Amino acid sequence: MVGEIISDQSVTSTSEEVSDDDYHKLCEILIEAIPFDRKEKRAGKVIAYLAVETMQAISQGKGVPRVPTKAIYLDLGGNPNQEPSSWLSPIWNEIEERHYPEIEPILIDLCRQAGLATYPTIEKDNGKPAFYRIGWRAVPACNSGQVSIEEDLPKHAIRYKRDLSLKLSSTGKLFFSEGLRWTPFKRYSYLTWQLLFLVAFAAFDLLLWLLLWYSKGPLSGQELVVLSMALGMPVGAYWHFREIFRLFGDRIIIAPDWILSLKEFGATVEINRSKDPEAASTILVQRYTSICPICGWMIKLDRGDPDFPRRIVGRCEEHPREHVFSFDRMTKRGEPLHCGKTLPNETKLSLPLDAS
Repeated sequence: MVGEIISDQSVTSTSEEVSDDDYHKLCEILIEAIPFDRKEKRAGKVIAYLAVETMQAISQGKGVPRVPTKAIYLDLGGNPNQEPSSWLSPIWNEIEERHYPEIEPILIDLCRQAGLATYPTIEKDNGKPAFYRIGWRAVPACNSGQVSIEEDLPKHAIRYKRDLSLKLSSTGKLFFSEGLRWTPFKRYSYLTWQLLFLVAFAAFDLLLWLLLWYSKGPLSGQELVVLSMALGMPVGAYWHFREIFRLFGDRIIIAPDWILSLKEFGATVEINRSKDPEAASTILVQRYTSICPICGWMIKLDRGDPDFPRRIVGRCEEHPREHVFSFDRMTKRGEPLHCGKTLPNETKLSLPLDAS
């Protein structure tokens, strides 16, 4: 421990007390809930660091610690070219806006299964310096939490959950491991790169056609190859730019293979726009899954073509053509589909739906 940590017991959101043993369990569950692929990322390290320091302080009888910014900066080896607050501030924003909300439902479930009445939170006390600590909230009652949400679903409808086990390729991690902040600089840089690509592409294709235009006599084998390239390149450009336009038009597409690790599929690339018009959007790679209510197999997202053009649908792994569900990325809900339409509740699928 390099930095100085201040012990403080007043971290709860109500007047109730949490025992040291329960606090220790909360920290263990918090560490367990961090996705494996993020444990070595900055946000994951900060979350795990706070949990470990809390467990150590409690085991030594010092109470729940309040960890200053400088302690986190020094102990985790922050960027020596940045001040502690400027280094930790963007990491904290990622934790607060993205990483913790993603694992919060998992924390609630794990704490409920462990018989705990509370689940861990990560809190910040603003000031100079700022302090960070592990707090807690009461676990929502089952009759007003997830169970009631599921009961509100129509019969045979499903609710998608985010799959945190998704693994990205090396290239995918480079761009999307922490989410790609679509800042104006990145936006204009990307547009410039695509424009240069299009100009170079068009110039090369024009050159191929000029070579064919000035050729004399019957076409040779080499000229047939050039002709194939001249005809195929526009088709390739169309598919390339079609996916880009679809992403920015529909806000979500199925992730291309180069983003995902080997044998991974069913992920999406989506644009999450902030409610603040001044804030940059974030491009994320995520995977949503559910359990088929008909046969019990896993449902993963896929392209809806040809039956459901330009739609993202959920397909059962065992019956990908028959057990097809809609996908709403806002509500994370889906209902059975047939012939491109959502059927009435009484005839959603041509299957024995009442069979258990």
